[in-house]
Amino acid sequence: MAVSLCEISMRAQDASPSSAPSPDASEIPKNYEIGDEENRLISPDEKYAVLFPVRNEASDEENGPPYPPNLLVRLKPYTVLAKVRQPGLPIGWRDKLLAEWNGNTVVAIYVESKWGIADLSVYEIDNDKLKRAHPIFTEARKYFDRDFHQRFLKKYPKEYDHYTFVGQEEVPDFEFKGRQVMVNLYAENKPNVAPGPIWSAELHGIWNLDTGKFGKVNFKPGPISIRKQEDI
Repeated sequence: MAVSLCEISMRAQDASPSSAPSPDASEIPKNYEIGDEENRLISPDEKYAVLFPVRNEASDEENGPPYPPNLLVRLKPYTVLAKVRQPGLPIGWRDKLLAEWNGNTVVAIYVESKWGIADLSVYEIDNDKLKRAHPIFTEARKYFDRDFHQRFLKKYPKEYDHYTFVGQEEVPDFEFKGRQVMVNLYAENKPNVAPGPIWSAELHGIWNLDTGKFGKVNFKPGPISIRKQEDI
C-alpha cells in the first residue's frame, strides 16, 4: 500500500514540469495554504488546486481542534468549487489528504491513514464549475457495512463495531481507466493482529463516471475465524 500510494502521489506531483512557474496563490485566504512541494495538490495546468487549512501549531492534539474544510478551488480568479473534506485535514496531520488528477478537470481526492485508504471521491470540473462529485468510498462502504453487521456482529455482538481498510501491495486502491475508476478495497476488523474473532472482506468494482455509480461490483466476504493469543 505504501508503494502504491507513493506512486500515486508522485504521479500527481510530477504532472507539472519542474520548470513550470509557481501557481498563482495570491488570492488564497490567509487561513488556507496551497501546500509545500510535497503536498501541493494542483492540476497539471495549475489552474485548480486542493487547499489545506493552516495548521494551528499551538495545538498538538491529533483530533482537534476542528479545522475548516479542505477546498477544491480555481486559483485565479479565486473561486471555491467544492468542500472536499470536513472537518479539514491540515498538512502534517496523521491522516494525509492526497489527490490524483486525470487530466486537468477530473481529480480523485482521497485520504491515506495508518493502515490504508480512508476516503475517496472523484470531482469533475466543467466551465470552471463543479460538474459532479462521485462519492465512491461512501458507496463502497455500504457493501462492507452490510456484511460486517449481518454476518459478523450478529454472531459476535460484543465485538467492537468498527473495521479498517487496509492497503494491498498487489493492486492499487483505485486507478483511472478512461471514464471509469477501477476500485480495489480490502477491510478487516483487527489489522493490529489482536486476538479474538476475525472478519474481513474485499471489493473489486468499476465506477462509471458517466452514470455516477458502480457498473460492476465483485464483493467477496472473507472467512470468519478466531485468532488465539498463542497464534500471535
